[in-house]
Amino acid sequence: MDYEIDLDPTHGVIRLTVTAETLTVKLSENFQQSLTLLGSRGGPYSVILDLLAVKSITVPAGAVADFAYRDKALLGPRTHVAVAKEPSVFGIARMFQLLGDFFGEQYKVVHSLEEAYEILGVRPEDFAERLYPEPVAA
Repeated sequence: MDYEIDLDPTHGVIRLTVTAETLTVKLSENFQQSLTLLGSRGGPYSVILDLLAVKSITVPAGAVADFAYRDKALLGPRTHVAVAKEPSVFGIARMFQLLGDFFGEQYKVVHSLEEAYEILGVRPEDFAERLYPEPVAA
């Protein structure tokens, strides 16, 4: 699996953790579809997009703009926070933020999960429900 999705049901926050070292268009489409499905079943949600494991990105600028446009109705008018350290990944996240701001969405881009948790008023232990991949029964 190239990403994991956890839910904090109390605060209505989804944490999507990308575990792949390269963020591709296909991976971006896959997790955006997952978020769309989740948003339609119980949203609106705030989102933490954890990109800390990502070392490179192959998503062209035009695709970033397309994702930002599609994301407008994705999970509702809640705050979305991207977390990235790698300069190129942080830069793409900032581009997404600027495009999202143009569409009236609330985006933040930060360098640490601690900052993201603080912005949304949550703690790591609040994410008690694994949504994807579903846990395997013992």
